[in-house]
Amino acid sequence: MGDSVKEKIVMSTLKLISEKGYKSTTTRNIAEEAGVNEVTIFRCFGSKKDIVLYALKELELLKPVNERILDKCTWDLKEDLFMLAHEYHKNFTEEKAKIMIGLRSPEIFEEVKEYLIRIPKGFKEVLIKYFEKVYEKGLLNTDDFELLAFAFISLNFGFVLMNASYGNKLIGFSDREFVKKSIEIFVKAIEKSD
Repeated sequence: MGDSVKEKIVMSTLKLISEKGYKSTTTRNIAEEAGVNEVTIFRCFGSKKDIVLYALKELELLKPVNERILDKCTWDLKEDLFMLAHEYHKNFTEEKAKIMIGLRSPEIFEEVKEYLIRIPKGFKEVLIKYFEKVYEKGLLNTDDFELLAFAFISLNFGFVLMNASYGNKLIGFSDREFVKKSIEIFVKAIEKSD
């Protein structure tokens, strides 16, 4: 089977899981969505679970923000946190959030949970390093770097999940507006005053 067929199957599987959840997505649904015969799915992957594991392992679907992002920092809290949040939102999209929600099914969760935690865990590690550096520069009023990282992740992770779940029915502003306003509030709370 060619890579384009495999890609169609993977993309169709992820789309359906994001819409219906893992349990409700069948190989028959996947075949219809991908425009292939159901037998083709079994030849390429073996099972629905194998398709998901392939997407997570081989395609690194839920790849975390890389710490090289810190090279872009200017050491201005607002500017840097805006850039870091933007990168996070670019990496952890609404579509990925829906896939993560769809994969929280008991039938597969134990096998995928290490992949599902990659984005928030990787971002937390990057943020801790960032907060350590800005503290050394005398810009923070606290040295609880892990708590700062967790609070910042919670703001962003929560927004993406809420937006993926409820869209504009609950959230009345854009991603960009949320990031800008929340960072202003966050920086006021953590910035060391003269």
